[in-house]
This record gives sequence, C-alpha cells and structure tokens, in this order.
Amino acid sequence: MNRYLEVLSASLATFATTNLDDAFLLTLLYARRIPARRIVAGQYLGFAAIVLLSLVGALAALAIPHRWIRFLGLVPLAIGVRLLLHARRTKSERLGLADLSVASIALLTVSNGADNISVYVPFFVIARAQLWLILTGYGALVAVWCFVGRWLGNHPLVFGILDRWGDRVVPFVFILLGAYILHFK
Repeated sequence: MNRYLEVLSASLATFATTNLDDAFLLTLLYARRIPARRIVAGQYLGFAAIVLLSLVGALAALAIPHRWIRFLGLVPLAIGVRLLLHARRTKSERLGLADLSVASIALLTVSNGADNISVYVPFFVIARAQLWLILTGYGALVAVWCFVGRWLGNHPLVFGILDRWGDRVVPFVFILLGAYILHFK
C-alpha cells in the first residue's frame, strides 16, 4: 500500500510541475469563451498524445530526440502569427480563439508538453509496475486542470482583464510560447 501512495504522490508532483504552464493556457482559452466541450476534448486528446509519446519512449527506453521536440513550438507560433495578422479586423469579423478546433487545442497541448515527455519517459520506466495507477491519476488530474482553468477563466477579475486586453495580448502569448519551445525545449 505504501508503494501506491508513493507513486500517486510522484504522479501528482510530475503532473503539476509539468503542467503549470498548461493551467495558464486553459485559463486563457476559457476566458475567450471557447466552448468547454471543445477545450476539454482538445486537452484530453493532446494529453493522450503526450502520454502515448512518453509510453513509446519508455518502451524503447530512449528519449525522443530533443531537436525534434522543439519543432512543436511552430504550432503556437503559427497560431499567434495568425491571430496577430487578423487583429486589425473589426470585432465582428475578427478571427479569434473561439475559432480554434478540438484538433488545434490538442496541438497546442502537445506543443506545450515537450517538458512533460522529458519527465514522463524516465518516470514511466522506473514506475512501470504501477503504470496503470499513474495513468489513472493523470486522467483525473487533467479534469482538475480543466476545472481550475474554467474557474479562473470565468473569474470576474481575470475575465475582465482578458476581455479588455485579450485581443491585443493573446497573439503575443502564443508567439512567445512558440519561441520559448523552439529555443529552450
């Protein structure tokens, strides 16, 4: 029983530390009034891809080459540039985050998850006997993250700031996220 508690604690720690930036992204998506179903579906789809890549890496006992992971930064960079190019449109014709599909949200999650893979691969290898427990915990934590993101995105203070400044700031957030992933991951 003690080993299970250790693995659950480590699962919580690895998930929380590798997904702090994802909490911000979820808050931003909810504050921009993207339908919750689309956000949750995209988040689960993207996180499933991260876990699958981590499992493949753990099974092969090799990490995914660092130089390939960083190219995932092109996804948020492209979305940011697209939003920036459309920023001058009037409010009614503006292309916004509400236009993001489940697949786009999943790609954002995956591109933001390069650090997750680098942590999950060795974690999955050393705790492979309790992998079912780790994956169950991660699945539950994705739901918690979505709930927290929705709560923050609907908080009057956060919503007011993002509603007023979001159209100007959001493209740069995505561009900086993409540049960060390309440079540091």
